[in-house]
Amino acid sequence: MIGLGALTACGGGDEPAADPTSQSPEAEETTTEEETATETESPEAEETTSEESTDAAAPSGEIPAPVAVGETITDDVLGDVITVNQVITGFPSVEWSNIAEDGGEFVVVEVQVEAGDQFSGGVQGGFKLLSGGQTAGSATSILNNDLVNAGMAPFEGVSSGESGSGWVAFQVNTASAPYELTYTRMAASVIGSDETIPEQVWTIPLP
Repeated sequence: MIGLGALTACGGGDEPAADPTSQSPEAEETTTEEETATETESPEAEETTSEESTDAAAPSGEIPAPVAVGETITDDVLGDVITVNQVITGFPSVEWSNIAEDGGEFVVVEVQVEAGDQFSGGVQGGFKLLSGGQTAGSATSILNNDLVNAGMAPFEGVSSGESGSGWVAFQVNTASAPYELTYTRMAASVIGSDETIPEQVWTIPLP
């Protein structure tokens, strides 16, 4: 079995009231009619408030159409196969709308993983987003709620010998498309032997 360590990304003034005893019957009648009118208008006011509350909870924008990628990463040593299906650049967020307001954006990439069964570990992470050869963003889970609300499953890792898919999210503080997706297989040693597995990095250009 292979010992794979856990991966760590590197790198919120009123007028006086009138004396009731001095009011005429007509004044009293007028007051009653005004109160009745106020009571009649209340349901409309409540309905308007309810509609405003619903609008406030709506998504901050439409989700752009995903763009097909269709590239595959094959790790012949560990037996892992990772297919990069599609990407969405500029994914809107309700919780983190300030990112886009400040000139950044979220990029989400859908991956399909078939983890090899020769060693333990599986595929738990190792994804990074590059722009111009520099790190644009590491994988983050802060967009999970937005993904779930959009009916999109976040990528949560795949154990050895299993398969699964999901969306990997990246926070980019300064939008700088086009991007590249990298996957890094960390260096590791095989338990019970002197064999070591070197680090390897795969790079996939994103449209």
